[in-house]
Amino acid sequence: MKREKDRAEHSYLGVWDPAGGEIREGSGLPVEEGQEEIRIVTRLLRGKGKSLEISREELEEAVADPDLLVWIDVLYPREGAAALLRDSLELGALTVEDCMEPLRMPKMDVLTGGASGGARGAFVAAFAARLEGEARGPRLSASEVDLVSAPGYLVTLRDGSVDEVERRLDVLMRSPEPEVSGAALAHAAFDALVDGHPPVLVRASTIAEELEEVLDPRNERASISALEALITLRRDLLAFRRLAVAQSEILRRLARNSPEVSEYLSDVADNQREVVDMADATRDYIEGAVEAYRVRRDERSDAGIRRLTILAGIIGPLSLLNGMYATNFTTPGTEAPWGFWAFIGIQIIFLILAVLYLRRRGLL
Repeated sequence: MKREKDRAEHSYLGVWDPAGGEIREGSGLPVEEGQEEIRIVTRLLRGKGKSLEISREELEEAVADPDLLVWIDVLYPREGAAALLRDSLELGALTVEDCMEPLRMPKMDVLTGGASGGARGAFVAAFAARLEGEARGPRLSASEVDLVSAPGYLVTLRDGSVDEVERRLDVLMRSPEPEVSGAALAHAAFDALVDGHPPVLVRASTIAEELEEVLDPRNERASISALEALITLRRDLLAFRRLAVAQSEILRRLARNSPEVSEYLSDVADNQREVVDMADATRDYIEGAVEAYRVRRDERSDAGIRRLTILAGIIGPLSLLNGMYATNFTTPGTEAPWGFWAFIGIQIIFLILAVLYLRRRGLL
C-alpha cells in the first residue's frame, strides 16, 4: 500500500504534533532512525513458569498454544513487523495500517477473529509524555505507543525507548503470578504510560515557576525569552490535555471491552483524569504569570508616561517664557538692568505654580 511505502521512506515518527497531527520541524520528539527490532517473550498463562524468548519462526505455534502468553515488542516497526502482524497474527489490513502509521489522536478498535480464534481483542493507540529541550526552551511531546491485545498475546509497537512500559511488562512476564492474560498485560502497559505522565507535568510546573521568576519589566530581553517559553509551554499543555482527555475515554471503552480487568482500567482512567487536572492547573498558573507580567509591564509604562507628563507640565511654561524672551523684537524690560532678574523671578513663580498644581492633582 502507498501509506506503507511512504512510512518506510520517512521512518515511523510516532509523534502527535500539537498543531493538529501534521508533522513539522521541531514539534514533538525528534525522528529516531533505527534498525527494526522484534522481541518475542512467552510464559505460561496459568501456573508458575519462567519467561522464555523465542524466534519469529516459533511465534505462530506459540500464539496457537492456549497455555502460553506471548508478548511481542516491536521497536522501529518496518516491513518485518507488518509481515508478522499480517501473517503470524492474522490481523486485518486496516489494523496493520494503523500499527504502521503515526496517528493523529488516541484511538481504539475492537478486533475479532485472527490468531485470537474469534475471541475479543483490541487495537489501541496510546501515548507517552516527554519533556524535551529544557536548555533551549521546554517542549512537551507525545510519543505514540500502539498496542494490540488479545487473550493470549500483547503486541507493543513504538519508535524509540519507552522505558516505563518495557520495565513493567518485563516484570510481569517474569513474575510468579499464577495467572496472567493479554488483557492484564495491556492494563500493565497503560498503567505504566499513565504513571509516567505526572512526573513530566510536575517538572513542567517547576519550569513554569522558574520562568515566572525571570519575568521582570526591568529586564526586557530576558523577560521576552521567558515569555515566549511560557507561551510555548502553555500551547503544549493544551495539546497534551486534548490527548489525555481522548486517552481517558479510550481507557473507559477498553474497560467495558475487557471485563476481567475492567476495575483496574477504570482506575487507570481516573488517574489519567487527574493528570488532565494537573495540566489544567499548570496552564492556569502560566496564564496567571503571563497576565501578572503584563500588568506589571503596563504599570511600568504608565509610570514612565506619568513622569514624562509631569516633566512636560513643568518645562512647558518655562519653554514658553524662554521663547518669548528670545524673540527678535524688543519686549518690555529687556533693556532695563533689572529685566533679566525679573525674567528669572517669573520663571521661578511659574515653576512653583506648576509644582503646586501637579501636586494638587496627585501627580507628584
